[in-house]
Amino acid sequence: MASPGAAPLRDAVGGLDRDPFVALLAKLIGESRRLQNDPPAHVPQEDLVAQHVVDALLPVSTDTGGGPLVVRKVSYAEGRSNVIVEYPGTVPDRVVSFVGMHMDVVPANPDDWVSC
Repeated sequence: MASPGAAPLRDAVGGLDRDPFVALLAKLIGESRRLQNDPPAHVPQEDLVAQHVVDALLPVSTDTGGGPLVVRKVSYAEGRSNVIVEYPGTVPDRVVSFVGMHMDVVPANPDDWVSC
């Protein structure tokens, strides 16, 4: 069952069109070599992925006036950004949910990947 606040977000975002998601996923996979977390040889560059995510969310962000989402890119170290997305609710001081993730990955060589 969808939450009561889901309808306004769905209206702002529109239908879940597959193409933008596939395009974003392709960009994220394209950065995989730069996200490998295997010090000291590799220090992840999450800025690259964070910017792709921010760019994908701009059409529905308050920064562009196109939507309800508050999108911020934050860094805790140079090159190591993350994205915070807020969907303000109608009840002050109430948090609806939290979803967390990380953008660095273990070493992976795309040349070794097999298509299913």
